[in-house]
Amino acid sequence: MEALGFNLFLFLAQLINFVVVVGLLTYLLYKPVTKMLNDRTQRIEQSLKDAEQVKLQLANAKRDYDAEIAKARQEAAKIVAQAQDRAKTQEAEIITQARREADKVRDEARVSAVQERDALMREAKGKIAELVTMTASQVLAAELKARGHDKLIAESLAALDRRN
Repeated sequence: MEALGFNLFLFLAQLINFVVVVGLLTYLLYKPVTKMLNDRTQRIEQSLKDAEQVKLQLANAKRDYDAEIAKARQEAAKIVAQAQDRAKTQEAEIITQARREADKVRDEARVSAVQERDALMREAKGKIAELVTMTASQVLAAELKARGHDKLIAESLAALDRRN
């Protein structure tokens, strides 16, 4: 084989060199690069899982937020309805109270008018009695008869009673 230029010793040395270089490259370069690529792949996969989990959490948070907003709107509508009911009740109470007060004022005005009328009637009777007395004294001054005088006073008082 030497005629072909094949040297077994050189071939074995080259083979050993090749195996050593492959072993060293595997140990020094291939394993670290493979490990780095695997680590990077795991980090990417973990990031994707984390992103998916965050996406789910965000969807859950949005659903919860929407539910809370809907609940708050329902409560607000309920509060507004209650406030309107209370306002209507208060309005009815105020109107009822105002009517009672108006009735009371009207009744007091009637009583006051009746009292004033009665007072005016008493005053008028007193003045009429004075006029009758004055008339009677004028009649006496004209020297009417006693019997005519009594009749005139009785007629005047009767006329007063008929007016009242």
